[in-house]
Amino acid sequence: MPLYTFRNKNTDEQYDEVMSYEELQEYLKQEDIEQVFKMNIFRYSDNNGIKDQEHSWLKDPKIEGNGRFKPYGKVKTEQDNHNHKVIKQKKHFGEKI
Repeated sequence: MPLYTFRNKNTDEQYDEVMSYEELQEYLKQEDIEQVFKMNIFRYSDNNGIKDQEHSWLKDPKIEGNGRFKPYGKVKTEQDNHNHKVIKQKKHFGEKI
């Protein structure tokens, strides 16, 4: 059965209850009770794969390059790592690489 979060309007206390949808409808008929809606947010990591790269790109307030999301592959050698860092440092809005 689903877990619902409620708030008592008189005491401002929040608490969770497990009940069916039909029970929820009956429970919400109480005037001093309101349902609290929450978002379930969790962090998923794929070890700097495309999902982590996209997540970092979306959070970055600066616009770099032409604004497109362009993922990079897994770094295989120190030279690849150096090249990636150099390219990343040179990126500016509208600058071609």
